Amino acid sequence: MQLAKKIKSLLRENTILLVVSFFIFNSDPAILQAQDVNPYSFTEPLSVSRGRLMPSSQDAMKIPRDEMCDLVKSEWGWESCDSVDAMVISFTPAIDSLLINKPNTSGYVKLQDWETDEREEVIAAIESDLRKSMKSQGARTGQKITFDGWRVYPTLNSNKKYMYYATNVSWDGELYVNVKAVVFDRRGYVDFSIVPTNSNISQSMMVSTINTVLDKYQPKPQEDYSSFVSGDKIAAVGAVGVLATLAGVKYGKAATGLLVGLLLVLKKGAFLLLLPLFWILGWLKRLFSKPK
Repeated sequence: MQLAKKIKSLLRENTILLVVSFFIFNSDPAILQAQDVNPYSFTEPLSVSRGRLMPSSQDAMKIPRDEMCDLVKSEWGWESCDSVDAMVISFTPAIDSLLINKPNTSGYVKLQDWETDEREEVIAAIESDLRKSMKSQGARTGQKITFDGWRVYPTLNSNKKYMYYATNVSWDGELYVNVKAVVFDRRGYVDFSIVPTNSNISQSMMVSTINTVLDKYQPKPQEDYSSFVSGDKIAAVGAVGVLATLAGVKYGKAATGLLVGLLLVLKKGAFLLLLPLFWILGWLKRLFSKPK
């Protein structure tokens, strides 16, 4: 009975997660009766695609993959479970449910853009899109759904190579918290979806809970962030772009090379520095457009 309650809670939280992360809306409410599942104790390290999760509680349980797939397909309406590496229940007393998603392989993510003005621009765009999408979902389902701000403001821990945030979502007056977290590694990143047991815990407790999960994850040998070597694939976007991707917001600065350089310089008002380059490009265009 307790497990069914947990699964049902997970279903509602992940319905919100779908709204937040992917903006895929159905015409009918997605809250369905939980299936019976047969989890087993999570007392040994849990292997996932690019690392392993260490156990953290005697009460923790892992849902077998075939039953997890049945859940996400029949209860959440997913076409496939391929994006999920593992699902754990009661990872700690403070965590109701935990999803570890398949790792991103876009390449080594540089984190320097987190300290630029671009970060706040993207966060503002995320807030705007969340408000609009929640309102749209509420209109579709006949329920009042609103984005009620950040429980944990988007945060980058540059020392541990973590990024995370938590949003407050009101669903017909009931508060839910959507938590997304990322561990950056050599090949890209691994993201986690976390459902807390108590949606009313403080911000500091929420941050502590998130870090408890991420601290228990260990990348495979030579796959952590510090193992990057020259020649490894580098992602087209930095930490800010990853944040936008997690929140489902279109990121307009994923271009690379000369175009990015032009955009950044123009944005900073230093376009005069590019006049010689424009002159050269114009000269080359005239040269190669002359009749043979």
